[in-house]
Amino acid sequence: MRPGRRLLVWHILPDGQPDVVDLVQQYQDKLAGLPGLDLIPAPWLHMTTQIIGFSDEISDAEIDAMTTQVAQRFADLEPLEVELGRLWFHSEAVMLGIQPPDGLHPLRTAIRDAIAATVRTHQLADEPEWTPHISVAYSNSTGPAHPVINALSFRMQPRHLRVTEVHLVEQIRDGHLYRWERRTAVPLGT
Repeated sequence: MRPGRRLLVWHILPDGQPDVVDLVQQYQDKLAGLPGLDLIPAPWLHMTTQIIGFSDEISDAEIDAMTTQVAQRFADLEPLEVELGRLWFHSEAVMLGIQPPDGLHPLRTAIRDAIAATVRTHQLADEPEWTPHISVAYSNSTGPAHPVINALSFRMQPRHLRVTEVHLVEQIRDGHLYRWERRTAVPLGT
């Protein structure tokens, strides 16, 4: 991906859920000062739900059609609630997963079906499986995992994540973080 190229992505954002942001912050406090990690600032916390493709390859008409299709498919879905807090260590990030692991799959399936029906050039084949999570920190170097594992040996109480809407964003990679502009939000159960 060339610098500055924008990617269209559906994200679940923890807007208005201070308990979720607080949980991430508690883990980040334990990681503060450890080398090789970029802690994710609260405004950029997200759960990537589905990458669509590069914005310069997708027309406004396709985006409008996709958003309409997502809204139609979400109309029959009630807001969903999952438990966030299952700690995962990955070579690229420290993450918080959800329980049950498939609790948000109906939402993602609706999004993927809408994309397949409306967008000619998409990246659905790149991510057939989904492990829903919110990243706490990104890894920016290689090194031993034990300092991170030791810092997070005490596990916090999970929190509830209530999903009432999903956001279409136009995202760029900025250094070691992802930043975006919100394009629209589509509510569930309307």
